[in-house]
Amino acid sequence: MLIGPEGTASIAIDRDKCTLCMSCVDACPSGARETVGHLLTMDEILRECLSDQPFYKNSGGGVTLSGGDPLFFADFALTLSQRLKQEGVHVAMETSCFPDFEVIRPLLSAIDLFIVDIKSMDPVKHRQVIGWPLEPILENIKLLIENGANMRIHLPIIPGFNDTAGDYQAYVDFLTPYAEKLIGVDILPFHSYAAGKYDFLGLSQTYQYKGVKDKSVGQMKELVQMLVMVGIASVTVGGLVGMGGDKGEKP
Repeated sequence: MLIGPEGTASIAIDRDKCTLCMSCVDACPSGARETVGHLLTMDEILRECLSDQPFYKNSGGGVTLSGGDPLFFADFALTLSQRLKQEGVHVAMETSCFPDFEVIRPLLSAIDLFIVDIKSMDPVKHRQVIGWPLEPILENIKLLIENGANMRIHLPIIPGFNDTAGDYQAYVDFLTPYAEKLIGVDILPFHSYAAGKYDFLGLSQTYQYKGVKDKSVGQMKELVQMLVMVGIASVTVGGLVGMGGDKGEKP
């Protein structure tokens, strides 16, 4: 079993020995196994996406490629995006924007909106905790904007990791030059949902945020105000409008 960074789990399968029939799920006497995904062809995925097309048209929405990170499968993401675009579907991609820009460049014509995480502005902390250098991500954000991409920035705010006044100022300093070109910024305050996943996997004692309270909307007010003051037109907390920043107003 492979345990991901947020407590997600998957079964390591020997594809030479397993037909992926998933009969082992039904046969497991303790109920320890469960099906968490399905194998689909490109056509099947497209058909599933297009089944909600009337909803997209009525709501102004579309399809978001997420993960994991879809840039791990950039060619697949490009083909799916192109086929969705041919059907008139708005396509967004949620990504950490980590690879070389030449991997991302072909997607510029197929992705209507890039949603990019910035988990920390501290290069040392980013390398130590996230496991990947910060600089390529920031450079890719710059290049995407320079190439005319529509972009929203996600700022996950985690207690003890990136929630100090200095962290907030570093975010604002980086985003200020792009304020008028960004579609918006979504602040994602810490929540304790992962605790249930760790409990399910019998790993509750290893969950370092056990007992840490969720960050409230009110606790994000300072960062919202800072972002609005530098001219970012849309600022939400948890994706929710109504903080004032989503309308370009002071909260």
